[in-house]
Amino acid sequence: MSAGGSGERELMPREWTRLERASEEAARALDHWARRAREAEKEVDRLRRLLEEVAGDAIPGPQDQLETIRRLEAENEALRSRMLQARKRVATLMQRLAALEVEQ
Repeated sequence: MSAGGSGERELMPREWTRLERASEEAARALDHWARRAREAEKEVDRLRRLLEEVAGDAIPGPQDQLETIRRLEAENEALRSRMLQARKRVATLMQRLAALEVEQ
């Protein structure tokens, strides 16, 4: 008889039979959870692709971020320059106004 025959199974101690059943259950559980893990990995990949499709170019890369920072810094400098010019004009207007008040 082979090692897996039913005649030998009857000769095995009860603990061996329980151990065999437990190992079979563990193997089935392992197969189940391995399948679930593969399904979860597929879902993660699907969601990642979907996110990349939706985001497209909306998520800037490092080079895009540098360009955005440079553009914003230039825009800030232009605004500072315009504010300085406006302050000078206001100061000039205030001087004229003060001169007109003195004349009256």
